[in-house]
Amino acid sequence: MRIDRRLISVLLLAILIAIVFLPCATVTAQADSEPSFGDLPSRYNSETGFSAVIADEADLLTADEESKLLEKMVPLTTYANIAVYTVDTPTKLQDYERAREKRAELFGTDADAAIFMVDMYLRRIIIQRRGNMETYFNNSRANNITNNVASIAKKGDYYKTCATAMDQMLTVVLDRNNVKTDEPRPAVPRPMMYLSNGVIALMLGALISYLVAVITSSTVRRSASKKVNSSETISMIEEPLQVTVLSSVKVGERSVTHSSSDSGGSSCGSSCSSSSCGSSCGGSSF
Repeated sequence: MRIDRRLISVLLLAILIAIVFLPCATVTAQADSEPSFGDLPSRYNSETGFSAVIADEADLLTADEESKLLEKMVPLTTYANIAVYTVDTPTKLQDYERAREKRAELFGTDADAAIFMVDMYLRRIIIQRRGNMETYFNNSRANNITNNVASIAKKGDYYKTCATAMDQMLTVVLDRNNVKTDEPRPAVPRPMMYLSNGVIALMLGALISYLVAVITSSTVRRSASKKVNSSETISMIEEPLQVTVLSSVKVGERSVTHSSSDSGGSSCGSSCSSSSCGSSCGGSSF
């Protein structure tokens, strides 16, 4: 019976400990799993632990637009945190620094996250990212998207600006992960790539033309040189000898000799300076 009493005492102690600490553990688990963003519209993905947040400080979106925009942002939470941030106040920070600070404020410094910022004060659109989103959106891809939606922002349709950016960002992420969906995804135009290809094509064309001209000129010069060397009356070596002979016999008539030289062509050196314009974290003006 003594053993039974001890067992009962241990069970009662265990139950007491559970009653005391279980509520604390539950609250902590909830706090860790679902972050709070105050009054900001947000959606939480319980499967991945990532969130979608809208911080419309510039008041560019209506409540209905924010709700529809969140629906477009939610698929991105499968891969990382995502935020849309609008602002219309002056700052001493550069555009990408402002976006970076807001991203860190919302999700933490090193969290997998991307933030799409519309800066009405500087008239700039920025995609700033961290963690795995840096792999998905290098400067080239981020610039493609911000360039694509800058024309929409110029027209004042800021919901469409943000929504189009979210659609294109999701397309990039799905493509990078080789995810096939039944729903057709909008393509991401890449005008800078087409421009670069055009410039490269022009440079290759100019190089080929230059090489053809050099080869042709060299062939013509070699042919002319052979004709000159085979001639008995015209010789670069005989010309100075011919003048000496005329001097020695004191010919009364003044003879004028013209020396001819075959030049190898003129060389023209051209320097090509290239300037790279890269906006940190990917950004465009509107």
